[in-house]
Formats: sequence, structure tokens, C-alpha cells
Amino acid sequence: MDIDKIINSYKSKINDEDAKPEKVVQSKADTLNKVENVSVLAGLLENIRTAYDMISDTLAGRYKGVSKATIALLAGGLAYLALPVDIVPDFIPVAGWMDDAAVLTWIFTRCADEFKKYKDFKNPPTNAPVE
Repeated sequence: MDIDKIINSYKSKINDEDAKPEKVVQSKADTLNKVENVSVLAGLLENIRTAYDMISDTLAGRYKGVSKATIALLAGGLAYLALPVDIVPDFIPVAGWMDDAAVLTWIFTRCADEFKKYKDFKNPPTNAPVE
């Protein structure tokens, strides 16, 4: 599966407004309700929540440790998950969610270091000095 091909095809089907971080964050509850019982995405739910929270905290100015490129990448992935426009439509059993899982896995792998920094920010280790 060529992830770049999927992403480029997807970009041609949505407008830029749909993937803006502000708009993506607004869809958090609806998207989580939609995917929480999708077995193909079960292993990604924690990272999906983390991505939403990281974008939200960054937009609100509470977190400054992430690049604009990472926010754009995460917002694009979450928009791909939330919007009905997919390479394989979500209503197709199992296969409909496989492309979402592949795209998100690719994105979350690239953001693993950023996720760790963000999680440390949200929940500092107990033995770390408090500033």
C-alpha cells in the first residue's frame, strides 16, 4: 500500500477547510463515537485521542512543543478518519476502515517522538522536578 498515493488522492477530494486543525478538533466527539467500536482501529484509539488533545492544546496555547508540520500532519490524518471521503468507503465492512488504519498508523509512527513529549508534558514523571 502506497501511503503517499492515498494521501495525495485524498487531498484532491477534500477542500483545505476540512483539514484545518480548528475544524478537525470540533469533530472529536463525533469521530470518537463513530470509531470507538471499530475493531480495526482499536489499537489506535489512544493515539487518536492524543492527537486530538495535542492539536487542541497547541491551538489554545497550552502546549508549544510541537511543530506546525506535525499539527498539519495530525489534522490531515484525523480529517481522513472523520470525513466520509475515503479511498475505500467506511461502510464497506473491515476493508472500509483498513485504509484509515493504514494512514493513521503511518502518521502516528512518524509522530511517536512528538507523542512521547506531549504525554510527558501532560503527565510529568513523578520523580521529575516541578518547575
